[in-house]
This record gives sequence, C-alpha cells and structure tokens, in this order.
Amino acid sequence: NPVQLGVGPKGRLWVASWPTYPKWEPLKEMNDALVILPDENRDGKADKAIIFAKVHNPTGFTFWNGGVIVASAPDLIFLKDTDGDDKADIREVLFTGWGVGDTHAGPSNLRYGFDNWIYGTVGYARFNGTISGKQHNFGMGVFRFKSDGSDIEFLHQFNNNTWGMGFN
Repeated sequence: NPVQLGVGPKGRLWVASWPTYPKWEPLKEMNDALVILPDENRDGKADKAIIFAKVHNPTGFTFWNGGVIVASAPDLIFLKDTDGDDKADIREVLFTGWGVGDTHAGPSNLRYGFDNWIYGTVGYARFNGTISGKQHNFGMGVFRFKSDGSDIEFLHQFNNNTWGMGFN
C-alpha cells in the first residue's frame, strides 16, 4: 500500500509503504516503512527495496536537511542516515498531537515551501498539541510548520479530508 512517492536527493525513488492500512496499533511492531527503491542499472525498474526506517502509518514525507520529515500520527518525526548505509540513524520527534482516531484523516501532503516552511494538510483527525509553549487545536485544513518543529500555523479551513496539494 504505497501512500506517497518522492524522488530523494540522490535521484532515487522513495515510498511511504503502509501494508497495515487502516490499522492503528501504536504498541505493536508493524511492517510500515519508508522505503528506498534504487534503479542502479538504470533500466527503469527498481533493483531492490531498502527499508530506510520502520514508521507506523506513514501518511506523508518531505526531504529536509539531509534527511526526511515523516508524518506518523500522533508524531511528526525527522529521520536521517549519518553513516551512508541507507538506514536512519537519527530518529527525532519534532512534535506530537496529530489525532489517531481515523488513520486516513491525519496529516499528509507534506511539501517543502518556497518560504522554507513545510506545508501539509490534515483531515478531521485534527491536530491538538503544544509547540514552543503555545497550544494549537485545528482540523480539516492546510497548515505549515518550521522544519525544526519550533512553530506551526493553521492557514486555511476546508470541509473534509484532502487528497493532494501542490504549489504553482
């Protein structure tokens, strides 16, 4: 169950893989992962699948600072490979507060913005958390956050879940 595809800094295809959809079992080991699919012989087909990191219910990701930011409700996490083995060595929770009542209504569509903020959407699962001492509570709309997790802003309300977002 691929949720999102993206081309990473080395030109390789990455996929948020969610074979356990729609289950939410935060204390149980699951097979959800962020996977790299390299095409080393350039024939247009993936030669292997490299599990970069196990990630519960990955609903979106974007590349930042040599790593990747992943939406994995209730958390937003930063993963980074520091030794070049294509496995995440750093796993840092940037902030928490995404609702887990309905897995397909959580944070998604993460996009690195022109203003150096990360943009995303959330459905009716909502966000209810504290960031830098300030309480935030919003749902069904577009948000943006600083890539270090130090701030978040709710930008626009819509009336349900969304299934895509882009910049033009």
